[in-house]
Amino acid sequence: MKHDHSGFYCLVNEIAISTTSKNVFNGKAAKQLGSLKCADESFNSAKVLKVMLNDCLNDELSDVPVATSHVKGFVALVKRLMPRVTTVKIEYEGEAEDQESVSCRAFERLLSGLYSGSDTRELTLVNCGLLLPAVSNTMLNLTKIETIWDTTFDETIELIRLNAATLKTLEIACAQPTKLVKLLESRSGSNGSDYLTYPNMHTLHLSSGNITRYKCKPFNREYIPFPRLEQLSLDLVYPFSDDVLFRGNTKTLKYLHMAADPTTINLLNNYHTFEREKLKRLRHVKVDVSYVNGISDVTTAELVVGFVMKLAHRAQTLEIEGQIPKDALLSAISLSDHCKDLQLLVVNDLCLSLSEILTVIEAAPALSDLYCRSLGIGDDLKHLSMDQLVDHLELKYKHVGKNFKCWKLWHSQNTIVESAATCAMLLACICPKFTYNVVTSSVRAKYNNSIIKMLDTLPFSKHKVDLERLLFVGWDE
Repeated sequence: MKHDHSGFYCLVNEIAISTTSKNVFNGKAAKQLGSLKCADESFNSAKVLKVMLNDCLNDELSDVPVATSHVKGFVALVKRLMPRVTTVKIEYEGEAEDQESVSCRAFERLLSGLYSGSDTRELTLVNCGLLLPAVSNTMLNLTKIETIWDTTFDETIELIRLNAATLKTLEIACAQPTKLVKLLESRSGSNGSDYLTYPNMHTLHLSSGNITRYKCKPFNREYIPFPRLEQLSLDLVYPFSDDVLFRGNTKTLKYLHMAADPTTINLLNNYHTFEREKLKRLRHVKVDVSYVNGISDVTTAELVVGFVMKLAHRAQTLEIEGQIPKDALLSAISLSDHCKDLQLLVVNDLCLSLSEILTVIEAAPALSDLYCRSLGIGDDLKHLSMDQLVDHLELKYKHVGKNFKCWKLWHSQNTIVESAATCAMLLACICPKFTYNVVTSSVRAKYNNSIIKMLDTLPFSKHKVDLERLLFVGWDE
C-alpha cells in the first residue's frame, strides 16, 4: 500500500542536510539524496535550508569537469526538493586543498549554486584551513558570516570586505583582538586613509579570550562604520581607542553587551556616549564587570555602578555578570529613576536579603522578573515574628510589586533553602502577581516541603488557597 505523505511535506519549514564535501564532488551525496523515499516529492512549504559539510579533504580530485558536474547535479536535486527556499545556511568544518585544487573550485561552485535565488545567505566557517582563498574571491552576497580568526585572518577579512554591503550579521571569535581594526579598513585603506562601511549590518558579535588592551589610532570623527546597528555584543575588552562602534546608530541600537572596566568607561564617558538623550532605543543591556580589578575600591565601584545606571536608563532588561558592589548598586537603584522601565534584572552573583529584594522592586515598578541568590530574611527583619513581619511588609510596601511575577533563585552551597522559601511566601503576600519561584531541581523537593509546612501555619494558612501557587515550580538544569 502506498502511503500519501503530502500532508506531512506541507508541514516542513526547515530542512537540514549533513554530508561531506568529498561526497558532493564525487557524486555520492546526490545519489544518497536521490535514493530517499521523499526524493520524488517537493517540500513546497520549506523556507530554510541548512547544509552541514564536515570533512577533511586529503585527496585531491583530478577531474575538474566531473567534480563540477556532480556539484551541479547535487544543487539541482536540492533545488527541486525545496523550490521555495528563501534562507540558506551553510556550515563548513574541516580542512581543504589550496585555491588551485579541484576541491576549492568545486566548493566555490557549490556555494554559489546553493545560495542562488535565496534572500538570506549565512556562512559558518570553522577550521577551514586553506579553503578561504577561494570563497574570499567570490561575490556571494552573504547576509551572515560566523567564523574564527586564527591563522586564516587575511583570507577571512577579504571575505568580510567583499560582502560588507550585504552583511546583516557578523560574528567573530578572534585570538588576536588587535586585528579587529582591520574590520574597519578597506583593502585600499591599509594606510588609514580609507575606511569600510557596513550599511545593512544590524548585529555585530565580537569575542576573544585575550584580555590584552591594544591602543589603535582614533578614527576620523566623520567615519560611521555601522549606521544601522541594532545589536552589539562585545565579549572582550573594548578593542578601539574611541567611540567608533557607537557612531551614527543612536537611533537604532536596541541591545548592548559589553565589558565595563574603568579604562573603557572613562574612554566612552569622554565621548559622552551614553548621555540621557542618546541611545533612546536601547532596551536590553548586559554588562560584564568581571574584567574590573579592585572593584571593591569606593571610587572604582562608583564609576562602574554609575556607568551601569547610565546604560539602564531606558532598559527593559539588565543583566550584570560578575561581582558588582551590592551596596553601591542598591543605593544607585533606590536613589535614581534609571530603572523605571526595567522588567527583568539578572544579578546571579549577588545574594540579596528580603529587604534588598523589596528595595529593587520598589525602585523598579515595572519589574516582573528577578534572578539572584538568596540571603534569607536578613538581619534587619529577623527580630520580628512572622505575624509582625507580614503586617510590617504589607504596611510598608502596600503599593509595591504590582507587576512582579517571577523570582529565579540561583542556588549556591550557602543558600538556606528553608529561608529562601520563607522569603518567597512573604513576597507572595505582598505582590499579587508573584506566581513563580523558580528553583533548581536539586533543591526543589526541599523547597516544596518547606512551602507545604508553612501553608498550614499562621499567618500563611489564612492565605493558603492563594499561596499554593508557589508549589508549581520548575527549571531543570
